[in-house]
Amino acid sequence: MRKKARDVAKFGGTDKLGNVVLHGYDHEASSIETQSKTNLEQDRGEGGAAIIRCFTFGVNPKAFQEARPTQQDLFNAHVKGVEVMLWRDGMTLMIDVQPRILFDQKSMTYKIFVGARPMKGHLLTRMQVPQTLKQIVHGS
Repeated sequence: MRKKARDVAKFGGTDKLGNVVLHGYDHEASSIETQSKTNLEQDRGEGGAAIIRCFTFGVNPKAFQEARPTQQDLFNAHVKGVEVMLWRDGMTLMIDVQPRILFDQKSMTYKIFVGARPMKGHLLTRMQVPQTLKQIVHGS
């Protein structure tokens, strides 16, 4: 049985902020905003652990010139590999969290961000202990 394709979410609320020089390298800066009905103080940390994983891939310039793939095409090309890398770490892809793809034209790479959760019977490492929004913003 074939799995249903997971859709790559479209970005909303993205603003270009200009260029920033960091450690001698010029970077294009953007801001991404999201709206939440939960305030930091209201986050009680309910539910299971949610982990954000980032996977970086190099752009094949020749393939991109011939036919520029969509974000969905890129994700579909890598989803099996991403699932295998998560499985090695005892995690599974969160199907209810839409993946994000960011392009870096200077380094000719793109990053795929996915949500993951520990598989049944696997424990999180000390570095992966779940935190509430308030703990993340104000420190633990």
